[in-house]
Amino acid sequence: MTGLAALVAHSFRRHRTLVLVAGALLFVFEVLFVVLAGTLQASNTFGQIAALVPPVFRQVLGPSFLSMLSFSGVVGFGYFHPVILAGVVGVAIAIATEPAGEIERRFMDLVLARPVARAHLVTRSVALVIGATAVLVALMLAGTRAGLAWTASAGAAPATWRLATSLAADLAALVFCWGGIALAVAVLSRRRGTAGGVAGGLAFTTFLVDYIARVWAPGRRVSWLTPFHYYDPMSMLAGGALPPADVATLAGVGAVAIVVAYVAFGRRDL
Repeated sequence: MTGLAALVAHSFRRHRTLVLVAGALLFVFEVLFVVLAGTLQASNTFGQIAALVPPVFRQVLGPSFLSMLSFSGVVGFGYFHPVILAGVVGVAIAIATEPAGEIERRFMDLVLARPVARAHLVTRSVALVIGATAVLVALMLAGTRAGLAWTASAGAAPATWRLATSLAADLAALVFCWGGIALAVAVLSRRRGTAGGVAGGLAFTTFLVDYIARVWAPGRRVSWLTPFHYYDPMSMLAGGALPPADVATLAGVGAVAIVVAYVAFGRRDL
């Protein structure tokens, strides 16, 4: 087994329980969202819900809020619910900050005492972030598929599935972006807790900035600096297509952060 393959296998064993448990929970959540959507549709309660929502929440959610009050809208909400976002991004940050943990525990000294290139350690983390993201998103789609097969009518299922795949692709780009940012933070840190705290705090702060900008005009001047500005699932709920420019921007930011991680890790004193 090559040095890179051994590193990937070792780190996979470290994180497999986290990824599989998170994936199983996401699978169940997506099934439940489909069941909820079917129940609301059967009871004709979407109109009643719309009447109960305060205007301020409608403003925060944007003009496409009414698109959520449909079978496809409720199912799609399972891909950008704040708890879902926090969970998926949190898993990516936990995996991406592994290099800082290895530095903190001096495990990095043992690894680099062998004929292993420094770049392999970063490549290992990139591969794990991409792999974990793919597994989580795939399990989310599997949950939606299972829920649709169980509850959805034949007419609603195709359109809902197309929406789910678009939202999943957009979510994957966002998670890759934050995984890259967390990795760049990690290779500059000596403690995993510090790296995770900085990356998680940055994600939470930019999330709030993006939402505040929806109701506070001055916030729009800086919201374009946040990754969440380029993550707009509501437009897809309203019937729009997956925005390739936004996906490219998120992927590009993640890629640039990964390049920074390679350069910084290659030069830093361990």
